[in-house]
Amino acid sequence: MRYLALSAGLLCTMLAPTASVVAATSQNQYQSYPAVVEIRAGISWPTGQALPIFATPAPQLDAVPIGALSPDEQLTFSALQGYVNKQQPRIYLADLRAEEGSKTWPQTSTVALGKMSFFDASSRYDLIKKYASDFNGVVLYDTTRSPHYRNLAGTVAGLSGALPVTTEVLERIRDQGMNPNVAVDLTELEFTSPIEIYNYLYDRYWGDCTRRLIVSARPDDEGGNFHHTRDIATACGAAVVWLDGRIPAERDVMRKFYGDMTAGDAIALGWYASERSGITTASEFGIGTLPADYYSNSSIFSGTNHQIQIPAVPSKPQLENKVYIAVFISDGDNIQYTQHAMRRRWDASSDARAQLPLNWTIAPGLVDIGPGILNYYYSTATPNDCFVTGPSGMGYAMPVNTLTEPGAPVGIYLKDSDRMEGYARLSETYLQRSGLRVITIWDNANEMQRAAYERNCRNLYGATVQNFRDVPSVRGSVEGDRVRFEKLVIPYAGSIEHLESSLQHELGDWDGTGPLFLAYQVDVWHELKPDRIVEIASRLDERFPSAVQFVRADHYFNLFNEAHQLPWNLCMSAATMASDHGSTDLGGTVTDGTPTTIWTASADAAAAAPPWLQLDLGSAHSIHRWVIRHAGEHGLNRDRNTRDFTLQVSQDGRAWQTIDTIRGNTANVSDLEYSPVDARYIRILIDNPGADSIARIADIEIYGQRVQP
Repeated sequence: MRYLALSAGLLCTMLAPTASVVAATSQNQYQSYPAVVEIRAGISWPTGQALPIFATPAPQLDAVPIGALSPDEQLTFSALQGYVNKQQPRIYLADLRAEEGSKTWPQTSTVALGKMSFFDASSRYDLIKKYASDFNGVVLYDTTRSPHYRNLAGTVAGLSGALPVTTEVLERIRDQGMNPNVAVDLTELEFTSPIEIYNYLYDRYWGDCTRRLIVSARPDDEGGNFHHTRDIATACGAAVVWLDGRIPAERDVMRKFYGDMTAGDAIALGWYASERSGITTASEFGIGTLPADYYSNSSIFSGTNHQIQIPAVPSKPQLENKVYIAVFISDGDNIQYTQHAMRRRWDASSDARAQLPLNWTIAPGLVDIGPGILNYYYSTATPNDCFVTGPSGMGYAMPVNTLTEPGAPVGIYLKDSDRMEGYARLSETYLQRSGLRVITIWDNANEMQRAAYERNCRNLYGATVQNFRDVPSVRGSVEGDRVRFEKLVIPYAGSIEHLESSLQHELGDWDGTGPLFLAYQVDVWHELKPDRIVEIASRLDERFPSAVQFVRADHYFNLFNEAHQLPWNLCMSAATMASDHGSTDLGGTVTDGTPTTIWTASADAAAAAPPWLQLDLGSAHSIHRWVIRHAGEHGLNRDRNTRDFTLQVSQDGRAWQTIDTIRGNTANVSDLEYSPVDARYIRILIDNPGADSIARIADIEIYGQRVQP
């Protein structure tokens, strides 16, 4: 049984107006990847989309070197950047000391920024003069009593369309012949503590701020963040705060902000005074955080290359009596890491990456805030590179903390089931949009949380959980007879000896009576670079010949399910062959795990008969779930999705049994469940291709398990 429906309430809470809708199963309703967005002006921020998408950058950009700006000038220029780039990205704040190289991303093909006209230290205020019509006066502030006035001024400026300025910056602006009015004067405020300042912000301005985004940015003179993601805060009217979760009174103020935000339609950008005290505070309310305290030019990178080129997935290895090892590389949830350090490590490890399957954590939120960056990694990945989410889905959340730190004792933080559902639904949106199929959870998930992941994240193959201090509740489990939660053997291996000695121990204890599955996460910052992991794998193969196989995470979880007689994606098997009315072998076009390769057929291509697609699974399997990605122009035109189609199965490829007929479909993904049926062959008859009479299928997934003799 199945139905095709989407409730109005679900649509409002989960989907962007431009999004395509997944056909619901009898148990589930959820959305697919949304339409590709191309914006010529303004921003797009529909409901269900975590972050705004900016327009395509102008071919000619105005650039100012960050090194030419004082901290308070950075605040002013980032606000100007936000206002200008909200219409069309035209201002770039150049970091000439960027770890990856100052020209690396602008000259990367997936980003491809245009020419830049530089305003240097002597001419930087000419840029303000050039765009004087884009802002309305100034918000005057003074840091003498507290540096937190920077955040208050930035917030107030974003709401009033003004530039945050100190007296010194205002004088420099006036030196250029401009005389902006002072829209708000904050210099007369006498607050000295962050609690006073942010309570004032909350009481006076929070009601006018967007509740969908909050930026946590350190305003201190030493180590402060004065421009990172402040452009996006200004463009969206987001509050900018900095409260220390290790201090109970400050944590309580932060909880007031998060308590007004809606799980599933809100995100935090930035970082915290300490990792766990900040992350657990946000997690309590189902709010994920994108670590972004050094992420630059968010309003520029958000506008690049919105069509995500999800990499093809190679066929998984045949299940054998082996030890399967999945290695997960930290810390890709940090979007500043993907912008800076990861780029350098990734490019330097291309040879090693080609030799061994490795699993790279990455932030699915990059589809909004850095699609060109995400597409670079996707387009340069080898078949051995698998991408998975950083913790713990869409944005860093910590449902359960297993490591005591000041302000963050061990315990369950995300206790509200509605908030957990919201976070899981948002995570599913971004699993679909980014093509990610595995979540790495920091640290753990209890029964309620695991059930929410399984119920809402239909794109999920599996998840890892980790245990920093031997908390007994951190365990492996299978939820809904579908999703494996794998307890990592080591949650954050930091050295070659640490990883290799554990692997040697586990392999030495293996009794060889059945497949063994071992998952590790490694600390990317120290010894365990990809080439070192390759060396470890080589030594293991020498000691345990033909017994060890390193695998991609998507293969790992499908192999686990196959080994334990649980449903798995049968299209991932090398034995599964696809054909159509005109070809006996489609070469994996519809079984390669990506919607970017599309099978097409015109209505007259099959003469009198309708076009059809057929899968030969190689042997009989018990089948219960079909996932069909119709991919009408990647969701850009729903009229081009397959309108009417029929699902059939067969034992011998001659006698066919109809499972269902679907009529009037407009969804670009159908996810359908039925009572199990035994079959070797699967067929989809395209009864009505859609408005332009061209049938399109991007990808097919069939879930089941082998029929035992």
